Order: sequence, then C-alpha cells, then structure tokens
Amino acid sequence: MTGPENGLSSLPDGLRCVDLPQPLPGFRRFISAWFFRDTLGRRVLVDPGPASTIPRLLGELEGVTDGIDLILLTHIHLDHSGGLGQFCARFPGARVLTHPKAFRHLTNPEKLWRASVETLGDVARSYGPPVPVDEAVLIEADKAGLVEVFPTPGHAPHHLAFRVSCGDARLFFVGEAAGLTLPTESGELWLRPTTPPRFDAAAALESLDRLASALGGDELLCYAHWGAYDDALRRVALARLQIARWLEVIRSMRDCSPETITTHLLERDPLLQAPLAKGLLERERLFIGNSVRGFLGFLSQG
Repeated sequence: MTGPENGLSSLPDGLRCVDLPQPLPGFRRFISAWFFRDTLGRRVLVDPGPASTIPRLLGELEGVTDGIDLILLTHIHLDHSGGLGQFCARFPGARVLTHPKAFRHLTNPEKLWRASVETLGDVARSYGPPVPVDEAVLIEADKAGLVEVFPTPGHAPHHLAFRVSCGDARLFFVGEAAGLTLPTESGELWLRPTTPPRFDAAAALESLDRLASALGGDELLCYAHWGAYDDALRRVALARLQIARWLEVIRSMRDCSPETITTHLLERDPLLQAPLAKGLLERERLFIGNSVRGFLGFLSQG
C-alpha cells in the first residue's frame, strides 16, 4: 500500500512513468506518458503527450525498448495526443487504440489545433501543433483481448480509460476521468476536476459511477496528471464528490467572474489546501480557471 498521498515510492516492475515538462512556469510533474509490457510481451505506451516533447519521450524510451507495439490513447487533447503523429512516424508498426470519434481529429488535426489555441493560447502553442496520423494505424478494440476499454466521457466526449495487466499488477489508466492529482510538499492530497469548456458534468458523474462499479479494488490507478496510486476506489469516490461540490458552489456563484470563483475554490475546497512546490500553484490557478469556465458552460445549458 502507499503511505503518503504522493503516490507509490516505487512502481511495479516493468511500469515506467515518463515526465514531459514544458517550458512554462510550473509545467513539471504535470504531463506524463506511461510505458510497460503487457502479459503477451507487447510494448505499450499510454498517451505520448505534446508534439514539443516527443524528442524527450523518444530519448527516455531509448534505454528501455527498441519498439512500440500498441499505443493507448485516452483522448485527443494536445497534452495527450499532440505528438502522436510524430511518434507513429518513429514506430510505424505501432497501432493506436482510441475512441472512433477521435479518428477524424487525429487524421485531420487542423480543427483540433485551432480550438486548442482558442482555449489555451500560449499554452497550446508551447505544446506545438499536431501532425496528421495515418488512419490505417487507428483501431477501436484490442484484438488480443487483453486491454479492457471503458468509455468515460465528460472531460471529453471521446475519453477512454483502460485496464490491462503488467506482470502481477493490474493497471487502470484513468486519463483525466478522475481529475488531476499532484505530488505535494506535505504529502497531503491535492485533487481537482479537469473540466475544460464543453465539459459535460452529467456524463462525467456517470463515468465515475461506471468506474466505481468496474474497479475491483486491487488496481493501480495511473493518472495522466500525475502519478500512480493503489487506493483507486477512494480516489474515484473523492473525484465524484468534488465535481458534485463544485457544481453546487459554482451554481451559487454563477454571476461572479471565473477569477473570483477560482479564488473561492482555492480558499475553500478541502482538496486544494495541500502546499505545492514553487510555481505549481500559478499553473494550477490557470487550469482551475479553465475548469471553472467548463462548469459555467455546462450550467448555462440548464
């Protein structure tokens, strides 16, 4: 079992987390890619990350593997899939398991790029523009049957989570369906929703219920942002509780500015009180504000 909230002190044999820092204040231990070998010995990568850090990812993998057989893509946002085209060019034999709704955005990413720049501005530009992916490499299901796929819309309509074995460990790659967690200076929990504009709160809550029902309790919960934890059921329950709490708070403050709501949440949400390393809070304030806008967009539809 893990002791501190900062995750496992060591990962299971064969599982590797690759940090993909960005040249922006606080953008470290934020974006990651996961690598492991499944029970068939297939070399698997989860979410290659932004285009800007593909050279770093390739360098990290050089001493670990000479190829990739399968890529599991949780969703198409730039911090997860932006470098997919470049990565597939390096490993042309790899197949990409993702949601069929993602295919058209991956093969023709121009709309995705424009929307990302509109929402994130310089952050998106730092990630770098995606290049097209050959549709022939995209698959909807694992023919070997070893990867369980769970539709988890909310954060994005095409979001997926995956459960797969690595040696004796059962890994559950949750993407952003259960929010974001961070290593903290005190070891206390930091957890927040990741709910960009076009957020669907009803779908997100249903997805968390689906995950809670699917989890056996022995899985290692592997976040896209950031780290791995062995208390998956507790964390999924907390993520659901937090979204419900944010809905209530933001509904009551919907006439306030996103900046005012962000400050209120940072001061009052019990899961946002752990001290963060220098620079991380600046980044978190930026993304919490973006998440607040996602909640406001959802509430405006009601």
